[in-house]
Amino acid sequence: MTSHHSIAVIGGGAAGTAFLAAYARELSADGTALPADVHVFEPTDRFGPGVAYARDTLAALLNRPMSAMSVDHNDPGHFRRWLHRSAPRRHTVVLPTPREATSVFAPRAAFGNYLEGVFQHACGDLEALGARVTTVRDAVLDVTEENGEYTVTTAGGGRFTTGSVVLAVGSLPPADVFGLGGAPGFVAQPYPLARSLRRVDRADEVLVLGCGLTAIDCALVLSEQGRRVTLASRSGFVPDVRAEATARWDDSEHAFGAHELASSGTVRLAEIYALIDTCLRERGTSLRHAIRPYAERLPVADLLRSRLADLGPVGLLQRCVTGMTPAYSALWRALPPEDQRTFLRRHNRVFSCVRNPMPPENARKLIRLADAGSLDFRRGITAVREEAGGGFTAVFSDGRSARYGGVVNAVGRTLDVTTAPEGSLLRALSRRSLVAPHPAGGVQVEPATNRALRPDGSPHTGFHVVGDLSSGVHFHSSSMEYVARQAARVARHTVNASGRYALQAV
Repeated sequence: MTSHHSIAVIGGGAAGTAFLAAYARELSADGTALPADVHVFEPTDRFGPGVAYARDTLAALLNRPMSAMSVDHNDPGHFRRWLHRSAPRRHTVVLPTPREATSVFAPRAAFGNYLEGVFQHACGDLEALGARVTTVRDAVLDVTEENGEYTVTTAGGGRFTTGSVVLAVGSLPPADVFGLGGAPGFVAQPYPLARSLRRVDRADEVLVLGCGLTAIDCALVLSEQGRRVTLASRSGFVPDVRAEATARWDDSEHAFGAHELASSGTVRLAEIYALIDTCLRERGTSLRHAIRPYAERLPVADLLRSRLADLGPVGLLQRCVTGMTPAYSALWRALPPEDQRTFLRRHNRVFSCVRNPMPPENARKLIRLADAGSLDFRRGITAVREEAGGGFTAVFSDGRSARYGGVVNAVGRTLDVTTAPEGSLLRALSRRSLVAPHPAGGVQVEPATNRALRPDGSPHTGFHVVGDLSSGVHFHSSSMEYVARQAARVARHTVNASGRYALQAV
């Protein structure tokens, strides 16, 4: 049992770590708030990295430059400074000059080590401020609410009573689109790559489901191991190549236009696209011209080759949509539900390719592998079945089929909480009405505080959500910047809702 004045943080990965760091900062800045004791629940072997940034091959790079990776959105150089201090001791990383920090991509495992260090420092800061921090290396199976208190039950039978809960568990595992779970040679969850890809050790030909950033990571690691790889998805779209941030513009001005549009009331998709088009036309191009490479359906290697040679309009579009990042949440909520559904169904894939481009280094590697015949890209995949004698057969919309020794499921994160399996925490939370599914993915939260909403729309007093599960309300919540912003929001609300020390004049 814990004291009443306590917080249970469910998830000790990036989102949970960002909350702890933000909570320590808020307590330190406030000075009068009573610190709550903290219990952090994390079933993996380390607190901080979570599954996404666990120990892994150095070939798996972050898909954002180090200047965009920080647990503190007000301090974008935090990770870069940590890397400069620790890289000579812990990593084989080429350290950039300050001017290169916007174009250098560190290994995912390096960011995991950074998160582990941030977690430890945050715990130390909280204890210095008067909080007791307890780490629980166990999975949470259930949470119940009674009389304003929450009881957290773990897989090992532990029970903890607390006044507040911060749900920071990330997204659901990738969907098993073709029902291959349990089949020999099928990898259901690719990260960490070095460990998971051992399941296809005897497969010379490997099918990677998906063509996004996770799929590219898988393809590069498998190719290093001497496998021939096919990346396949329905659309066949691959992420764009990240533009070098050498020619900057006033992103704040563009973001202000987006905020102004969002504040006008209901917003239609056409108005957002018109805003982007206006921004691009002021710089000599247009939205139609910028997305032309995706409309023309060039072979992937040719597309990447052209992007490396001249990012041109798409590079401008990348900076444009990045400049709009602070307004995403408000714009998304201003869209009517039918426009949200249209975007997710018809436009989200191309948007993701532009908003989440790959490092140029990875694009060059993919081209070399494709030219050597060891990497192929296929679109229009319709089915994959396990064969009785071992291996798998994939079927494509053009009527062709192909055999593979192994299949890696890299279709990306899943946000439909209604698909959570029986016995999972999210299924238990939904059954107890502690969370309510959002039609656009994730769960319903109060926008200003990230408090979870009940099915009737009322907020829970002390139950917050940080990270991917708030995507239905905030739209783009998977990047570290957005996670850090949410963590700061929840920490601020937590401190404001806590008790205060009595201050006396002296």
